[in-house]
Amino acid sequence: MPSRHYPTPSQPSLSLSEIIELEPEEEPWCAGYAPSQRRRCHIRTNSRGRSSAMALLDKGTEKLQAGRNIDNLLEDLAPHILCTRFHQNQASTLTSSWRRKVRSYLESQSSPTPSTRATSSMPRARLRARSISREPVDTIEATIACIRKRVEELVAAQSDRERTDSHSRETENSSRTVSPSRLGSSSGRHRSLESYTERVAERASTEVTVRLETEVPRPAQAHVAPPRRVSVSTQTPQSPSTVVSVPRRTEIHGRKNRLPQVTRREVEGDCGICLCDLHGPQQAVDSEDETDNDGDDDDEKDDSEDDEEEDDSEDDDDNYYDADEYQEELTWCKVRCGVNFHKKCIDRWLACARTCPACRSMWEDMN
Repeated sequence: MPSRHYPTPSQPSLSLSEIIELEPEEEPWCAGYAPSQRRRCHIRTNSRGRSSAMALLDKGTEKLQAGRNIDNLLEDLAPHILCTRFHQNQASTLTSSWRRKVRSYLESQSSPTPSTRATSSMPRARLRARSISREPVDTIEATIACIRKRVEELVAAQSDRERTDSHSRETENSSRTVSPSRLGSSSGRHRSLESYTERVAERASTEVTVRLETEVPRPAQAHVAPPRRVSVSTQTPQSPSTVVSVPRRTEIHGRKNRLPQVTRREVEGDCGICLCDLHGPQQAVDSEDETDNDGDDDDEKDDSEDDEEEDDSEDDDDNYYDADEYQEELTWCKVRCGVNFHKKCIDRWLACARTCPACRSMWEDMN
């Protein structure tokens, strides 16, 4: 508890404004310290605050000369010479600095030394110049207090950030953890998806295989070697590359009645498979049949060649064919293109691929 009375100075005393180095009227700016600028604040104080400060300084001088305590007066003085925007929080620091200066002055007056006498005899203008030229101790203390406060704020902010990061990592790890029931259901759905994908891939591979086998550059170049007597069969071949799934055939037959009406093209030109005239006999097909079914016996081969030569000579003499008979030996695409083919040629073609040689649509016999 500070004493309520100061010792009475033995020498002629200075005014309170000289002791604490404060001249509100001559230095009309804030007495606070700006740490960011490393200098005294340059914001001007208002005239009312300066007038109040001058009145308090005069009153403090009177109390000080009477030996009375002026601690409360110094506390009232500080807010008047600080800017209201930034440095009101430095009032307590500034008051403490002023108290130390007042006590130091009073002690020096009680037991004067040569240095203090020289200081007391120094002109007032010189004291004011020194106070302006040197940086006051109170501003340094205010700077230290501001820095300490800022460091504490930074430490608190860093702690909050670390707690937030830790919480976010824990949340992320917990979200990645999957319960066994969810894992089971997910694995079940995954297996169902895999089975469905396998079925779709198998169907797609079957269709691609059929499409690749049917994409021959020229139908006449396809190597077909069935027996001489070809029996027309509607069953699906057992070759793995041409097997079509039953649901797709059912779907195709279900759409048969909904297919558009296709117009048959005129019977003219060549067969797209054997490249023979549609109005003429299937010489190429017959010759292939005879070539594929030649016997091992050379004598029988010679006899068959003689018979063929005789037949050819008779055909050259005859060279007349019934148009209705050839019409019965022809067939045409009833799904899309309407192109005509020899019946025997298309039967052999369908033994390898169930598609139209011209438009690649699935071949349908809608008789």
